Amino acid sequence: MNKEAEKFEKLGDEWWDPKGRLFSLHRINPLRFAYFADKAGKLEGRTVLDIGCGGGLLSESFASAGSVVTGIDLSPVTIEVASRHAEKSGLRIDYRVTSVGDLLRENPPPFDVIVCSEVLEHVDDLRAFLGDSLKMLKKGGVFLFSTFNRTLKSKILGIYVAEYLLGLIPKGAHDHKRFTRPSELVGMLKENGVEVKELKGMSFDAMKLDFRISSDISVNYLGYGIKS
Repeated sequence: MNKEAEKFEKLGDEWWDPKGRLFSLHRINPLRFAYFADKAGKLEGRTVLDIGCGGGLLSESFASAGSVVTGIDLSPVTIEVASRHAEKSGLRIDYRVTSVGDLLRENPPPFDVIVCSEVLEHVDDLRAFLGDSLKMLKKGGVFLFSTFNRTLKSKILGIYVAEYLLGLIPKGAHDHKRFTRPSELVGMLKENGVEVKELKGMSFDAMKLDFRISSDISVNYLGYGIKS
């Protein structure tokens, strides 16, 4: 397990506490899932790989929509939390403590949809990570993602304000150097046969203390691509 994964292992059952340190994740989950579901199309019966699934918020959203979901994470504690909550919710999700590389070596059937949400900014070698991940995506499959842009604005708002001033995110959760510019991500996806079809912003409204989909990709952005 890398140091980034260890940060979130300490959260334990807080993954499912809407008033805990991850409350902002609960706020954005309906928003990002609605966007992902719209771009992925029909979800019932389709196979979905949720990489870096954490406590399972997105995994459960896809499973509730009828998808056959595999969720992977490097943290045993986090996967235990996710598994326990899925059982309590009556959902069947294949949760595994494994890395992308190890899962690839198991040679699983290609997935219809792969999701990397709030994960890319925690990866040590993003190019290798994407290369391994996208080998498991079917031709014509959908790659869904959300992450942070590497800008001065994201450093101020995404770290100093969100983590230290407003407490929207646990302190120390992010390292600005790990953020990825959209142009960089689009290029790496293209190297793996995935054409990005759309980029949108996920902006925080300080007055309403809530998030919305926008055209401003300077801090958080999300999007989707199709594998050729």
